[in-house]
Amino acid sequence: MKKKGHKKDGGELRLTDKRHPVAGVASTVLAGISFVSFAAACIISGKNGGNAGAGIGLIGILCFLLSTAGFIMAWISLHQENIRPLFPTIGSVANGLLIIIYMILYILGV
Repeated sequence: MKKKGHKKDGGELRLTDKRHPVAGVASTVLAGISFVSFAAACIISGKNGGNAGAGIGLIGILCFLLSTAGFIMAWISLHQENIRPLFPTIGSVANGLLIIIYMILYILGV
């Protein structure tokens, strides 16, 4: 006898009320913006032989702040009820890695 609602039932569709949290999606977008902005700042700085100026340095600081805000948003959204954890997980991992990279570069003084 088959139990109703099991996934093993031949192709039965189960709907859920779980949703993607807006803060989780936003944190993933912030990680993307931070990464692209930092990559652009690195390219500009490299083309200028490391003498791109304070504006490019400010972009690096803003990228760090974006990643920090994105990590906090992802962390908060991971603790919400009835969510799909895909975007908060991606956002927290990506922003966490970017924060680590920014801190390593700051410590090394590169």
